[in-house]
Amino acid sequence: MDQPRIAAVEALPGTQSVRITWIDGTQDVVDLAEPIAKFRAFRPIRDPQAFATVKVVAWGWAIGWGDEEEPEVGYPADRLWQRAREQRSAAA
Repeated sequence: MDQPRIAAVEALPGTQSVRITWIDGTQDVVDLAEPIAKFRAFRPIRDPQAFATVKVVAWGWAIGWGDEEEPEVGYPADRLWQRAREQRSAAA
């Protein structure tokens, strides 16, 4: 996929992972525990209830938590795509 874009996102209960459905129909589970623990910007979504409110924002170019137009916390699609590939390679 040249420019990854997100069709849907779902928080996986009991984890800090999301299931991403890309616009081409493929899916990836992306573990976000590391950046959530590491970066202050993700502090608001450390709470499982807050994490569960994830949604697609910016017309599929990101996921976010908070307001759809101006999410409090966001994660860009291209970085999610890269992280999914890294995690897939590490699991192989």
